[in-house]
Amino acid sequence: MPGVIDPETMNVDKLPGIWSPVQWDLSEDEHLAELEDQATASLLYAVDVPEAILRLLLNETRIQRAFDPPHGYDPELQGDWDAELVTFEFERPIQLVSVERQRDLLVAEYNFNELGRWVFEIGPETLHLQRV
Repeated sequence: MPGVIDPETMNVDKLPGIWSPVQWDLSEDEHLAELEDQATASLLYAVDVPEAILRLLLNETRIQRAFDPPHGYDPELQGDWDAELVTFEFERPIQLVSVERQRDLLVAEYNFNELGRWVFEIGPETLHLQRV
C-alpha cells in the first residue's frame, strides 16, 4: 500500500555515519566544489532515517573532516579506516540509546547530548517524535 511506513524493516543501528566522496582526478577548484555540493547530502543519506529526520528538524547538519574513526566505528562492519581518504562526519555526534521492534512498531531513542533525548515511534501510518 503506497504511503505506508514499514517499521519492521527500517534500519536503525549504533554504527556512526561516515561518508567519503568518489576519489577521482579533479582540479583543486573542482574538488572543493564537489565536496561542498555532495558532502552533507551524502552523509545524511548514509545515516539511519530517524537520525537524518532528527538532524534536519533540529538543523544539525553541519559536517567536518574526520581524520580518525568516530567513537563506535566498527572496522569489521564498516571496513578498515583509511586516513588518506577524504571523510566527513557530523560536527555534533548523536547516540542511538535503544531500539525496540514490535509488530508494526519501531521505537528508537536517541541522545543528542545538550539537545536532549528524543524518541521516535514509527508505525505503518504514524510517526511520533518527542523530546523526553
